[in-house]
Amino acid sequence: MKQWAYIIFISLITVICVCFIALNMRSVRRVSSATIELEQYKKMLADLDVQNKKANSERDLANQKVSRLEQEVSSLIEQRKDDQRAIEKLRESMQQNKPAQVMQDTKEQAVVEQKQQQSVEEEIVKYDADMVREMISSAGGLEEAIRQIVTSAGIGSTLQQHSENPAHWVAAASLAKNPDAALEYLEQAAELYPGSSMALTSLVGAYITAERIDESTMAYIDQMKKVDPANALADCYSAYCQFNNGDIEGALQSLSQASVKNRFADDSIDLLMARKDYFLSEGCTDSVALGLSAFDLPLSHMGMLREISEYSMAQADTLYAAGQYENALQIVTEVSKLGGTLSSSGRFIISDRVGMALQISALEEQKQIYEVLGNVAKVQEVDSQLQAVKERSDTIDIMVQAFGGVMANMNDQDLADYVNGTILNGEFSTLQNIPEIAAALEQARKQREEESSETGTP
Repeated sequence: MKQWAYIIFISLITVICVCFIALNMRSVRRVSSATIELEQYKKMLADLDVQNKKANSERDLANQKVSRLEQEVSSLIEQRKDDQRAIEKLRESMQQNKPAQVMQDTKEQAVVEQKQQQSVEEEIVKYDADMVREMISSAGGLEEAIRQIVTSAGIGSTLQQHSENPAHWVAAASLAKNPDAALEYLEQAAELYPGSSMALTSLVGAYITAERIDESTMAYIDQMKKVDPANALADCYSAYCQFNNGDIEGALQSLSQASVKNRFADDSIDLLMARKDYFLSEGCTDSVALGLSAFDLPLSHMGMLREISEYSMAQADTLYAAGQYENALQIVTEVSKLGGTLSSSGRFIISDRVGMALQISALEEQKQIYEVLGNVAKVQEVDSQLQAVKERSDTIDIMVQAFGGVMANMNDQDLADYVNGTILNGEFSTLQNIPEIAAALEQARKQREEESSETGTP
């Protein structure tokens, strides 16, 4: 009997343990399930937060557009009311058979409206060419004068009117006095317009200027390549970042990729026209707004391209000293191609100057290598290329020197003609067509002919 009692006791204990274990396992499953649900909930909250931020950004942009459209509609309604009143007045007068009086009233109304418009323009215009020249002299330079003319409030107001155009965001950054505010404009532009080459290029340029070479910068460069695959600038940015990170092999590969592309995207004209709106809103005359936009146009990537050339040529020199002539020749050839592409891609002289500087240094290195290799035909070919590039460089030097005196005497119309010519035909052609510069070029040509006849060289 005792034995059976013992067995029953042991069985009860076993059942209790099994139940306890089962309950524990169920509790563990419930805790695990709750943990998974909590993680899913957190992820859902994070996704909702991202969507909320995006929705807020889109809502702000939509509100800006709605506000601008409401203003335009209100203006159109008022104009329509004025037109209706004028038509009604004309109809009444015609019914009374007074055509002469109608004509007189119409003329008088036109004169009044013209005077009102002139009065408004006189109140708005604060900066003409003479005033800006005085400001440049007294402020200590063009940049300081622009800082006085363009205000933070003016930037905000103008950007609100043109927020749908990425060029106006980039222009706002170029005129902002605070570097942090400028960077915010560019980051917002890249976020709102991820398909804009100008927005991406400007942001990457700002990051590199600030020595911010990290994963986000490289991600924007990759995005540039997708948006505009024929643009050599993205590969140049890659090469610059790789050189600075010590990845020489990767940098030279990026240089090679850049050299086979046929252009550098030139957004300078779009940026110029966007900057013009900011100067107009601050009270500049049309010609002054154009001039200030052109003469202070930011082209920060030019310095970056010079540095890439220096890094690349240093690698070529190292290979040349080691007797690896073919490898050195490949690098200098790619630098020369890059310089030629840059020189032919820009609307302004600075692209020509930087591009030709790259070409000249690379071609001189090429000539030296071909001389060591004993390739006479290639030496003569490179000599011919060098002569052509140097002649164009000398021409630009003469034009730039002569333009200093011309610019000092430019009136509003001269200034407008110059910038408009640059927009339509490029700065090189525009400078050639200025009489004083044409005369300076002709004088230089005659001087070269005299020197050639004296030395007997062709």
